[in-house]
Amino acid sequence: MNYHAMARVMVRERKRLGLLAYDQHALRYRGVMELAWAGCTDDEIASFSGHTSKAMIIKYAGEARQVMRARQAAAKRK
Repeated sequence: MNYHAMARVMVRERKRLGLLAYDQHALRYRGVMELAWAGCTDDEIASFSGHTSKAMIIKYAGEARQVMRARQAAAKRK
């Protein structure tokens, strides 16, 4: 599926779910973060999000993974 076909699917789903007020890019970014929090690998995230560059996966999933590592570190302090 190319970019424009996926964009049409996303617009239909955003309309169906009442999410047109939310930016498509932001929803995709949040989806990548959710997958990272769930423990998905970069390859799994890329297959779902459609990103072709590992650098983009690392960029978007990096924040979620940093939060996870910070929580793990804080738990060890207790």
